[in-house]
Parts: sequence; structure tokens; C-alpha cells
Amino acid sequence: MSHTTSLLDTARVTGAEPGTLGARGRFLEFCLRWAFLLLPFASAWASTITLGPIAPVRALAAVMLVLVLLCRDRMTTVTWSVVLVGSLWLCWGVFLARPGTGYRELLGVGVGLATMVAMTMAAKDASWLIRLCRAWLIGMIIVCLPAFFEVATGIHMPNYREGSSEYVRTRATDIASFMVNPNLFAYFLIVGMGVMIVGWRLETGRLRWVYFGFALVTPVLVLLTGSRLCLAAVAVLFIWMMLLSRPLSLVVAAVGVLGVGLIVVSGRMQSLLKIVDTAMFNLGSLSGRSRMHVYQDALWMFVDKLGLGQGPGQFSVRLAYAPWPTYTTIDPHNGFTEVFVGYGMLVGALIVALALAALVRAVRRDWRAPTRRRPRPAAESVLLQGVVALLAVSPLLAMANSSYLKSPVVWCHMGTIAIWCQALLAARRWRLREDPSPLVTPARGKGTGLPRRYRLARRAAADRAVVRGHE
Repeated sequence: MSHTTSLLDTARVTGAEPGTLGARGRFLEFCLRWAFLLLPFASAWASTITLGPIAPVRALAAVMLVLVLLCRDRMTTVTWSVVLVGSLWLCWGVFLARPGTGYRELLGVGVGLATMVAMTMAAKDASWLIRLCRAWLIGMIIVCLPAFFEVATGIHMPNYREGSSEYVRTRATDIASFMVNPNLFAYFLIVGMGVMIVGWRLETGRLRWVYFGFALVTPVLVLLTGSRLCLAAVAVLFIWMMLLSRPLSLVVAAVGVLGVGLIVVSGRMQSLLKIVDTAMFNLGSLSGRSRMHVYQDALWMFVDKLGLGQGPGQFSVRLAYAPWPTYTTIDPHNGFTEVFVGYGMLVGALIVALALAALVRAVRRDWRAPTRRRPRPAAESVLLQGVVALLAVSPLLAMANSSYLKSPVVWCHMGTIAIWCQALLAARRWRLREDPSPLVTPARGKGTGLPRRYRLARRAAADRAVVRGHE
């Protein structure tokens, strides 16, 4: 028997999963859990199919919000923070918005903030950390299957690069699964890999190796998407993964040395240098210059409105009057641009300050990799590492896709980090700092002793028992 138990078992043993709900309460909790499990997949599915004019993830977010209002009776500090910042964001956006594209973008931001509120309110104990990892695992499995098909056959999905010219669609080789845009697919993979690493450290049994397998294959898929910024982000996550596993570090080092040796012996060094030279040249190509001009025009728009914001959805409209030519590029290609230029300095600075506060607080706490004295880090340490890693790569992800705020994956990403922060703020109540190994009683022999769930419950009951004294 394993010497540790999962957070899900710990939550059940300590009574975090109430079993005294009525039939109505159990049904609502059941619906909430399934809606939560489908959220990452629905966020990826948003760019593929709509239910009328509504993306499935937006309908699911609305359902989740109703369910948490029925099932939960309080809001955490993280939820209140999202509500307060979101209220200021939306109020100022309504003041700046213009009919049409402005209201549509503002509606997307509102639904995204509601998604974060629903996620943080739903997660109320340690079992929801495991549930969050499994939700992303479901999403990774479903989203990666078409990508494996693309790699094996070279055939893209029918919606591949919708909106691009036929020449681009037929010549492009970057994979995108069913998510239309390779960069958006790479974004989903990066966030999914971060959650897979956390799930690999929190889960027990064979399932943890499923997390490990998807985390291991993600860098290859990101490389095939052709997203350079996401490739830099996945390198950061892979280094984190190697720090958590010494065998993986040794294997990677051996493969790296062997690969360099084969390149030198086979005389392919010149070909490799040409590939690097071509990549550097592409940074100064028409695409690279147009991206730089977009950023220059964004700065002009920001200064022109005195940092107060030009309104949501107005970037592409005002780009036609900007001084630097962007050729065919009309999207901001930068999440910071969308927030600071669209909504102004106050909203942008508040959001960045909130993210920096979470990052600084996580870095200052004990988020170190495991050592010999601590062979398996506590759940608190793993979550702190996850917050640091996903927040550290967020600036790269914010600039990887043509648009940022429109993507539901972004809000699922931020909701995931918010849940981890929520758990860390209540680490004792969520039992993140405790070693769960004392909860497991070693087996006395084959076929003897009570089943594990009864031993766990009996030990928990014994720990809670209090001898009453005479008054």
C-alpha cells in the first residue's frame, strides 16, 4: 500500500465533504461538480461551435454561477477581490464603451469574470484541487486527440485557420487541433501542462502517471504549433518539471549530450545553424516589423487618450488612423495593450498589481523543490510552485495570441490560479501543510484488517474525540 494518500481522501476523512445534504442539495452539488469538470474543455471548444449566438463555455459559466449561488453561502477573500476589481473594470468599461464591438467585448469580459467568481466559489476544500486537476486532464485528453491525428496524418481540422487565405491554409503545417488558431492551442497546452505537473504531484496511484505523460508530451506539441513565445513559456515549465524529478533530469541530460554528439558526428551543425539563422531573420521579417508597429501604435493611442482608455473594442478601429503602418495586422497581439489602451491606466495598473502581489507573496513563501529530507513536497509547496510558474509565463502568453480578452481559455487560466491562491490563503483549513501519511495504517497482511476507507474514518473519529471533564 502507498505510504501517502491523496488530497481527495484527506478531504473526505476530515469531513470536508459533507454527507448530510438533502436530495436537492446533493443534486445541485452533483451538477456543480460536473459543470466544473467540463469547464476547461468548454473553454477550448468556444472557438469551434456555438449554441446559436452563444459559445458553450459562456452558457456553462452562467449555469455554474447560478449553481454556486444556490450551493454556497459565503465568498472567500479571493472571490471578493475578483468581484471588486471586476466591478471597477466593468463600470469604467461601460462609461467608455461604444455600441457594437465595445459592448460585445465588455460582455465577454463580464462573462470571464463571472467564470472566475464561479470557480473560486465552487472550490471550497482540498477535494476541489484534485477535481480541478482532473478537469484540466479531461480537457487535455479531448483537445490533444485531434492534434495527435494532425501529427500522424498531416490533415488539419476543417476549421483550421478560419479567416485566412486559402494559400495560407493549404501551405501552413502548424497544428491547431480543433481550436482554429495554433497560438491559441499552444496557450491551452501551456496552462494544461502547468496543471498536469501539479496533478502529478498531488495525485496518487496510476493516475499520476497519466498527468506525467501529458506534461511530457506537451513541449513536443507546442513546438509543432510554431508559437515562439509559447515555446519559451513551455521551456520554463519543463525546467520546473525537471527540478521535481531527478530521473527526468538525468534522462534529459543524457539525451541532450547524445543529441549534440550525433549532430557533430553526422556533420549537421551547419544545417542547425541555418535553422537558427532563419528563425532570427524571421524576427525582423514583415510579420515581426508589423508586430512592432502595432505596439508603437498602441503607445500612441495610450498617450493620445492621456491614459484614460479609448474604450473596449476600439483598437482595430483607431489603428487605421495611427501613424505607424501595420500592413494587414489589425489585432493588438498583446493582452497588456488590450487592458491599458482599452480601459486605461487605473484598471490596468490595478490588475497588474493584483497579479504581482500574488506572485511576490508566493515567491516569499516556501515553494522550494523537494530534497532528500523532504522527498515529497507538501501540497502547499506544490501549489506555490504552480502559482509562481503560471504567473511567470503569463506575460509571454499575453503576447502569444492575436487577441487576449476574447479567449475563454484566458479566464479559465486565471480562475485556476485564483483557486490555488484561495487554497494557499487558507492552507491550514484546507490541510495543505499536513503530511497525510499518518492517516494510512500499514497493512498487517494479505486479506487482514479493515478496508482503507474504514481505517481512515476510524482514525479521524479517534482524533476528533474529546473526553468531557466534570464541571
